[in-house]
Amino acid sequence: MVKIALIQSPLIWGNVEANWEQFGRKLSTPYGVDMIVLPEMFTSGCMMVKKAPEVAMAEKVRVASAFAGTQRRMLEWAAMQNALVMGSTVYEEEGHFYNRLIVAFPDGDTLYYDKRHCFRMGGENEHFTAGGKHLVFEFRGMKMAVFICYDLRFPVWSRNVQEYDLAVYVANWPQSRRDVWRTLLKARAIENQAFVAGVNCVGTDADGLIYSGDSMVVDARGHLLAEALPGEEKVIVAELDFEQLKQFRTKFPVLKDGDHFILG
Repeated sequence: MVKIALIQSPLIWGNVEANWEQFGRKLSTPYGVDMIVLPEMFTSGCMMVKKAPEVAMAEKVRVASAFAGTQRRMLEWAAMQNALVMGSTVYEEEGHFYNRLIVAFPDGDTLYYDKRHCFRMGGENEHFTAGGKHLVFEFRGMKMAVFICYDLRFPVWSRNVQEYDLAVYVANWPQSRRDVWRTLLKARAIENQAFVAGVNCVGTDADGLIYSGDSMVVDARGHLLAEALPGEEKVIVAELDFEQLKQFRTKFPVLKDGDHFILG
């Protein structure tokens, strides 16, 4: 049995230091869980993809320059909580910018995943370089894969060929497409016979776009284990029973009949 906490929170758009402070407060009291998930771009929100090119570049550089401070704080939170902590921010390397999800372990190690699918309709593909590698790893007996926001729309990229037990999606997903978010989280759980956790932000960004949250944890049958109400600032906690998942996969082995493919 593993416990997961999702922090559904408003973001202070464009203000890295203020977001460090607010999530530091939220993580100052131990939750007694094994892993804690923060929203996509929890240090700034995805505001830089909606601006003029010169403004977007300045904002990317500013957020990326704080990457070391973000990673350090996440490691501090992980050590204090004795739990894995994950969330994404901006990273720069050799002139390329990435929407990078950091996985901070309580023992001081880190892993990362770069967003594969950059949101074209918001101009993210013009400002960020797409990642090309999955991240699947084990922690306290659970094997998990991590993804970022728009990745949710692409079932081939999420396909459970690595035999993961849990897929995690961090997002800045707007209220106007909340039904899509809720539907696809359940679909990814059912088709991959895995637990799925999706954490989204709430509130309104600088351009007036509303984010409803709808963070949730879903089991392999598509049943809700925990959810936050739309617009609610809340930490939700769920217990994941991997023995029950194993029994379900044995009784109903859908994954064994999946089609084979190779990603190009």
